[in-house]
Amino acid sequence: MAGSTWVQNKTELFEGELVVFQRANSPNFYMRVYIANESKHFQKSLRTKNQYDAIERAKVEYKILQQKVAKEEKVFTITLGEAIEGWFENELKRERRGVITNSTFKKRTAYIKNQFAPHFGLETKVNDISDNQMIEYIDMRLRRLKKKTSLRQEVSIIKGFYNTYLIKKGFVFKIPEIPEFTGRKEDRAKREDTFNLKEWETLYKFMREWVKPKNVSKIRIALKEYGKKSNKEKVMNEWEYQMEIHRRRIIRELILIGGSTGLRAPSEILSLKWGDIKVKKEKFAGMFNPEKETEQLVAVIKVGADMKTGARVVQGLAGSYFKRLKDYYRTELGYEPKDTDYVFMEFFGRRKFNVLDRYALYRIWGELIRDCGLKRIDYQLYHLRHFFITQSILNGIDLLLIAKNCGNSPNTIFNHYEHIEMEKQTQKLLKRRDTREEMENEIEI
Repeated sequence: MAGSTWVQNKTELFEGELVVFQRANSPNFYMRVYIANESKHFQKSLRTKNQYDAIERAKVEYKILQQKVAKEEKVFTITLGEAIEGWFENELKRERRGVITNSTFKKRTAYIKNQFAPHFGLETKVNDISDNQMIEYIDMRLRRLKKKTSLRQEVSIIKGFYNTYLIKKGFVFKIPEIPEFTGRKEDRAKREDTFNLKEWETLYKFMREWVKPKNVSKIRIALKEYGKKSNKEKVMNEWEYQMEIHRRRIIRELILIGGSTGLRAPSEILSLKWGDIKVKKEKFAGMFNPEKETEQLVAVIKVGADMKTGARVVQGLAGSYFKRLKDYYRTELGYEPKDTDYVFMEFFGRRKFNVLDRYALYRIWGELIRDCGLKRIDYQLYHLRHFFITQSILNGIDLLLIAKNCGNSPNTIFNHYEHIEMEKQTQKLLKRRDTREEMENEIEI
């Protein structure tokens, strides 16, 4: 380096292992250290023009580098974006080997890509994420999330990201500090509100007219404004219009089936194929006259092993909705559904014969809720499952049966819907004995 004309004001420290210098084309000082384990020179700007300050900063950086080398942590690490790509491939292999389920793979990768990475930035070096930065991130998520159990799941994913890839590959030495936190009992116990019976009636009655082609406008109004009017309104061409009509028809049945079976939407319900469905007739006591039996169509549904809680059989009074949907394919579309076809299948555009696009489902659901005037809470697709569970409890169905049907443990059902069970028991709780008769029947001896 002595003969280099681009190096100025050079200072060597620690027997020449650390060099502090200026470049001819920059007023700032830099540092350079040779990392023998990786056969590379580490070079960094010290962001100061003062030589004394530069030397002190360089000493601090040198000690940090020595600590990393001593722990066998790589100095020349990778960016968070590169780490996510490598981790994604690693998780994909684990999913193919059956170590994790497909739903777990999707959930983990979606969280890291959509929440964790945008906060820290894809260009950030993975070993530059400090304890304080991680604590600030967890505190931020704690403020935003409604339930602390959701944050516990996120922390588990973060730890897995570090342990199974970053630490294992030597890119970092340890997981940055994650602060402890606790949740209130009400956060753990009470599930979010759902449709009441009047709101459910409003929804299914509205959909009777909503699915009719004459009520489907060729101008689609976006749920949110994007500034320009042209970005808020979309004029559909003919095939887009026919696709919109078709989507409304199948989404109507999807909503009714979800509210009648408790299937998770969209994951479980969109995974269904016609071979998973069996419909049978059953006789039940009449709703308004218990002495009179009525015949109804029961759906027996096989949920795949790759879903969140594994394989199970679900039953619900949804047979008529499956039958009506299959009749629609046959009579109006002239198509005979095969066992291998998705139940909720696209029939127009480039996605023809593929499963209904979930983003289209979310969009149309939001527009439907807006147009039918339901505003009490922010209704989401998962409220269909909550509605089914809530009504099952109010109908007096055993919690164990509900848990098995919905793919939950009995404790989960009890803890999340304890308030519904108490509502059901109100009459028993407030029941009073006839104290007057009791006093009259008392005798003195």
